[in-house]
Amino acid sequence: MKPKVINVPFKGFKTHTIIYGDIYKGVPLIMLHGGPGGCIERYEALIKLADLGHPIIMYDQLGCGYSKVPKGNLSLWTNETYIEELDNILKYFNIDKYYLLGHSWGGMLALMYVLGKPTIRPSKLILYSTLPSTRIWNEDHLKMIEDYPIEQKEALIKQYKGEEFDLKSYKLGIKRFYDEHVGKKKDRKYIPTRKRFPKTNKEIYEYMWGKSELVGTGTLKDYDVEDKLHLINIPTLILSGELDESTPRMNKLMNDRILNSKWVMVKGAHHSSYNENPEFVVQEIHNFLK
Repeated sequence: MKPKVINVPFKGFKTHTIIYGDIYKGVPLIMLHGGPGGCIERYEALIKLADLGHPIIMYDQLGCGYSKVPKGNLSLWTNETYIEELDNILKYFNIDKYYLLGHSWGGMLALMYVLGKPTIRPSKLILYSTLPSTRIWNEDHLKMIEDYPIEQKEALIKQYKGEEFDLKSYKLGIKRFYDEHVGKKKDRKYIPTRKRFPKTNKEIYEYMWGKSELVGTGTLKDYDVEDKLHLINIPTLILSGELDESTPRMNKLMNDRILNSKWVMVKGAHHSSYNENPEFVVQEIHNFLK
């Protein structure tokens, strides 16, 4: 299916938006990518949903991917900016009914949007490999490195605390964590149509999240919606990988507190299960939306 590419004006810049299918003949699924600072092009495996009757709106968030913004605009990198950008997409395309999917940071954004004062609430919500609070994320991940070699563990903890650390040990520890929970290239079953993707915007990633996936230390360090999850009263699908950095504890908590929710774990998969078992993930999302 050939996509339509539209640059939506936003805050003096443009939001690079890709549309699959006819968003006016069906309920569109809006996708929010991870990061912060990532890009939507990496979720290409999910566009098969459009062939199953679910039109898709996917976009690079401001400053990410092809939604270019010059460096040094730190005042833009806020939760409020990205919440406003989602509202702007809805308004621009005159959407009054939609489904919302957020992966990783995109799931955090989706939760903040739904639990805030959304212009239009989604009819269904998909929380994909995400987290209810940075506190739980950090706690779980520090437990996950308990059995690492002592020098690696110490380097990772010192970096988290802002202390001097051994760089070689740190890199070895981070590589192990990424291999075990984010996933290796060899784990990916989906072969993208493109060879290269836009690079992660490190300025946004490090400012909002931190130096690595292990712990959140940036402006999102106080992110926490745990006590508000019970307020979500729309059908919700929770997806996570069996080996995901989005741990079972996080997903169980969201499943327990969101009344009308279903949690599906993708066996043998890591954080990017849409690339590791795309057929299963697409089918689960399709079944939920239909």
